[in-house]
Amino acid sequence: MSFVDVVLLIIVGGFGLFGLWFGFIHTLGSLLGTVFGVYVATRYYEPVAQWLVQHTGWGQNLSRVLVFAISFIILNRLVGLVFWLLDKVFSLVTRLPFINSLNRIGGLVFGVVEGLISVGFIIYFLERFPISERISHALALSVVAPFARDSIAVLLPLVPDALRLIRATFDYVESVVR
Repeated sequence: MSFVDVVLLIIVGGFGLFGLWFGFIHTLGSLLGTVFGVYVATRYYEPVAQWLVQHTGWGQNLSRVLVFAISFIILNRLVGLVFWLLDKVFSLVTRLPFINSLNRIGGLVFGVVEGLISVGFIIYFLERFPISERISHALALSVVAPFARDSIAVLLPLVPDALRLIRATFDYVESVVR
């Protein structure tokens, strides 16, 4: 197990622990925020990334990954905030002993799922828009990265056609090189 695998497992585990801490309602909102964040961020990251390239001189791939990650996190947290407020409204019910345990376990499960999806989409973008050879090589050697990337297969229809075309091109080139 590589250093990258340990880091990825810590991130996913952290999402799970936050889910356990915050409970089902809050974590469900965060998971829905993840899906919403992916949906919106994949549609609008390109114009902002182009603006960033023009005004900062940063590399195109770095700008794409950075803009996607930042917009994804902001959108995710905004939806999470709405559900946090809902959680506060329902806190009287969720504090009952049996309900509280179910709330925590549900939060743990949804937290791990959210962590896998979040890490999966970040890996997806890093593989599509490589920012360094070291990172690409580390992801290629990772045991956890393919699992996280494969966990987003259900959500890939939310990704615009342009990104799917880029993925198909990279997959084809990779198969020819092997």
